[in-house]
Amino acid sequence: MFLGFIVFVILILILKELRTIFVPLFMALLLYFLFNGVVKRLTYLKVPKFLILSFLLLFIFIVFYFSGVLIFGGVTSFIDKFPAYSTKITSMLTSLWDQLKIPVADVNHYIERFDWGQPISALTTLLSKTFGSFAVFLGNLVLVIIFLMFMLAGRTSLMLRVKKAFKESQADRLIFIVNSIENHVQHYLVIKIFVSLLTAIIGGMIIFAGGIDFVVFSAVLIFVLNFIPNIGSIIATVFPVLIGLINYGLSIRVLLVGAGLILTQMIIGNVVEPKITGKNLNLSPIVILISLVLWGWLWGITGMIMAVPLTSAMKIIFEHIEILKPIASLISAE
Repeated sequence: MFLGFIVFVILILILKELRTIFVPLFMALLLYFLFNGVVKRLTYLKVPKFLILSFLLLFIFIVFYFSGVLIFGGVTSFIDKFPAYSTKITSMLTSLWDQLKIPVADVNHYIERFDWGQPISALTTLLSKTFGSFAVFLGNLVLVIIFLMFMLAGRTSLMLRVKKAFKESQADRLIFIVNSIENHVQHYLVIKIFVSLLTAIIGGMIIFAGGIDFVVFSAVLIFVLNFIPNIGSIIATVFPVLIGLINYGLSIRVLLVGAGLILTQMIIGNVVEPKITGKNLNLSPIVILISLVLWGWLWGITGMIMAVPLTSAMKIIFEHIEILKPIASLISAE
């Protein structure tokens, strides 16, 4: 037991220290689970594998590249516009303080002379730590593409080597575990992409109709953060509402936009998604929360996005290892 705890701690430290390698590797692994079924179907239809991989990898690169352009462009635009917003924030705080009529001396004077350079610098530092530079993003994207290329190209030969290396019963069991992980994670990712895209489109339309700034960036933010259960949808909703409050104050327009975004998240997240997802992942809610904290601590926002499918894959592995079956039962929803 104690030895297992030591191994676990060492493994966690390795994952954290070597995140520059493991994050692209695990991202490529999730993309492999997502697209391997497509590759197998097209291969079955006699489409040359070279063409399949070429078009698929090009498609993934284009999608991620333009997603990165939208995210980094939105972040840069927000930082550039922040000084203008700071004036409006000062005006709002002064007006609010006057309305509250709290007898504290020199508060208005302090608010008016507040140096917004410090929060801008802190915000820039936070965003750079979260997203890195666009050059770093492209470097990681190329690394993901390389990992994914080898995974997709080498799957067939890997399965053949497994059958040669192990007894028939052991090989069949290993292949069954891999296929189970692939099917479960693929189902989750397909549904989550569809649900997140639907939420982002409807949310973007609501934000556009409300005349709130950063429509495209907010929609992309909703799509990306929707992969983080519970917490992500809250953050994605708060951002456009705060921008609306700064521009228009506590108006009917902002209240309607906020209500529309919350209603969209609630209906899609609590009605639509459970009906089409079912109990596919079968993870306990508390386990999902713990996994978000753990993977978030290890790899930041990227880790939180990958937390649920990675934890689901671990549960499937635990279910097929006798000594780890109790852990699989503990983290299961049933």
